[in-house]
Amino acid sequence: MSTKIQKISVIGGLTALAMIFSYVEFLVPSLIPVPGAKIGFSNIVILLAMFAIGCGEAFIIGILKVFLTALLFGNLLSFFMSLSGFLLSFFFMLYLKKWGKNSIPGISLGGGVFHNFGQLLAASVYIGNLSLAKWSFIFSIYGIITGLITGFICKMIYERIKKYDWLSSR
Repeated sequence: MSTKIQKISVIGGLTALAMIFSYVEFLVPSLIPVPGAKIGFSNIVILLAMFAIGCGEAFIIGILKVFLTALLFGNLLSFFMSLSGFLLSFFFMLYLKKWGKNSIPGISLGGGVFHNFGQLLAASVYIGNLSLAKWSFIFSIYGIITGLITGFICKMIYERIKKYDWLSSR
């Protein structure tokens, strides 16, 4: 099997896994009484892809997850909320990764906070004013907590992948 086919297969499998995690989280009630707030387990897949197979591939997985989950389970508003959160968090995590002095949980923490900022920004644009800015502190705390949870889970998985050299054929 060629390397290109292997890469496409890995991207497809990880995209499907991210979508499954998103859907399961959609079915589980939120930890806080705010619509759409969730831990973000699908972000584990994207962060893992950044470290295990590359940032470009992780971006493709994230974009596919956003489009496909909105198409299958959401609506136009959920699409824009998810897209804005993904783009802001991904590029911030990419910056932190390229900077080189951050751990996986630290990068995930930044991604969690910026994902929430992106969604607050999209919601503010949607309603036409900045009144949602008052929620930024609460969403920052929530982003820190959920970012650390997903970051530590991703770190454990990544260490296992490296230990057993599961992706050495890429």
